[in-house]
Amino acid sequence: MDGLPDQPVYFRNQWGIAMTKFVKIAAVAAAVLAAAPAVAAPVGVTGAPPTATARIIKPLTLSATGALNFGTIVMNGVTANRTVTLNADTSITCAAELVCDANGTVVTYNVRGTNNQLVTIIKTPTTLNGSNGGTLQLTPVGQANVLLTSSGAPGDNFDIGGSIVIAPATIDGVYTGTVNVTVDY
Repeated sequence: MDGLPDQPVYFRNQWGIAMTKFVKIAAVAAAVLAAAPAVAAPVGVTGAPPTATARIIKPLTLSATGALNFGTIVMNGVTANRTVTLNADTSITCAAELVCDANGTVVTYNVRGTNNQLVTIIKTPTTLNGSNGGTLQLTPVGQANVLLTSSGAPGDNFDIGGSIVIAPATIDGVYTGTVNVTVDY
């Protein structure tokens, strides 16, 4: 520039502090302040504050009485899969090539919980094992849900029937197993 060497120039202020240190400290402070987010004062909800609610309900209990009984089914030259349905009203729907009893027995369930709650009835297929070998699949049938009309006792009843498929190769015998029904809110 004007022939002066490139040497740092130190100035001392009136208190004797070197100005280059002050400038460096001021630069670091400015960088920190620039990187820090702005802090705003908390703001509340305008108008009425929202409300919170919780509904507490009793756990469900389920009991069963009776047994699912299709009665006697006679295979009369079965040439294809044929379905027998024991309806929840105890009537039996019998397919062609089968001879069935007119009525059977169904399982009656009692569910207890909280009044005015809709309860879903969950029906899961199961396997029935034959006394002479062989298996049949039992598919429970009946209503899909029940609306509770009381809290606790006496609860509400519903009936469950079922359907089975008889194939040409079905082995004669007595078939037994469980009926899988659960309930949930």
